[in-house]
Amino acid sequence: MTELHVVPDERTTWRVYEDGASTPLSEHTNATDAERAALACVEDHDAERVVVHDRYHRTHETARSRAELWARARSARARQLALVRERVRQLARRRTP
Repeated sequence: MTELHVVPDERTTWRVYEDGASTPLSEHTNATDAERAALACVEDHDAERVVVHDRYHRTHETARSRAELWARARSARARQLALVRERVRQLARRRTP
């Protein structure tokens, strides 16, 4: 499985690497730009995923497309709405004698 990695250095630079490569594909001043660049390179490098490493050595996988980002956002909004609806039901039950 080919992966692209977004990795910070000890300064303020973020680099995009192909799995196992020692030279970066690109360098950026912030993580967001590096992540976007990595997502743009996914098809060119036949990568299956993009892994972002933070400064605390934690990792997370990014979404592969805008459609997936929108789907995640819709799911999060749906979960929030469900919680609000449940809270309204609970409050309505308390008020009915």
